[in-house]
Amino acid sequence: MNETFFVKKSVFLLTLIITSLNICFAQQKKAMVIPLIKNVDFYDGYHKNIDVPVPQGLIKLDNTTYLKKLTQEERALVGDSLWVKEIVKAGCDNYDRIGRIELIAAPKGKNFDDEMAQKFELLRIMTPFNYKTRQPDNVPYSADISVFTGLIKNQSLDIWVLVDIFGSTGVGQKETFGCGGSFLTYSASINFITGKSYHKNSLGLYPLLCYYSLNGKDTTDGHNAKSQSFTLQHNVKSATLYLISSGHGAAKGGEEYNWRQHIIYLDGKPIMKLDVNQNCVPYEIYNTRINGIYSSGHIAEERRSWCPGAPVPIRTIELGALKAGTHSIKLVIPDANFLPTESTYYISEYVVVE
Repeated sequence: MNETFFVKKSVFLLTLIITSLNICFAQQKKAMVIPLIKNVDFYDGYHKNIDVPVPQGLIKLDNTTYLKKLTQEERALVGDSLWVKEIVKAGCDNYDRIGRIELIAAPKGKNFDDEMAQKFELLRIMTPFNYKTRQPDNVPYSADISVFTGLIKNQSLDIWVLVDIFGSTGVGQKETFGCGGSFLTYSASINFITGKSYHKNSLGLYPLLCYYSLNGKDTTDGHNAKSQSFTLQHNVKSATLYLISSGHGAAKGGEEYNWRQHIIYLDGKPIMKLDVNQNCVPYEIYNTRINGIYSSGHIAEERRSWCPGAPVPIRTIELGALKAGTHSIKLVIPDANFLPTESTYYISEYVVVE
């Protein structure tokens, strides 16, 4: 190989890199940030309600939950593509906790808790084992929610965003410097990031479950199973099931320490077996307190249905073309050990059709 070849190859690679960067910068310039919540504080979920000033536009439902109704101006800014981004800053809760963001679509003029309101979980997060004076002291979480742009733009609906991070400072008050007497668990900021893309925003959405507790107590649909149905008015070319699932229960043998295969049934027929596990290695950096998950001999060999410091994956299952009429989706977690370990899987499901 001569020197000319290497020069030409280097120039080609440099040109390719510059072109890629230009494309990336161009995409970033087209993106728009829509601030929803800035530096709002969450408090101990086991403590009595803490009365604090709430930023304009927010409703504090309790120590762990806030609600925001999207304004017409905010909704008008939403383009064809949409991401939700949440940044969680460490407070005085040392442990890994669960949080979520929900979108609630209610008939115009009705409240968020109206019986006709539709609920969708947009993002589920797990906080890390953190020590607030160590870096990094904040964690970014995000999810592509472009399938909801049409719903958000629908003027016959009012759109609400619910944000919840449950935590406790019982241990942090004793073990974390500067946390004596504090009930502040976390602080969080939430933005929509929107832009133009090839996404269609006229997709049909069918809510099935939103943060449902599958715990083995209800056997109506069989062992460790839950079934939901939806009705199509017309034939559709394709349908996709969106699924968020995470196992919880810290007793001996509890589901927090396991991952279980999920089986999906469509109209009574099994169509998919999902290994609901997650690689925790990329999220070790956010865990600034020593713990039993991110320690020698554990991190490389054990998978879980969720990881401290990570978003819970949103999984998609292709259902194919469907005819008009009523269809059923059944989720089964056959090997989960619920009742003896007081465990549960929190399940969210919705179907998107084109």
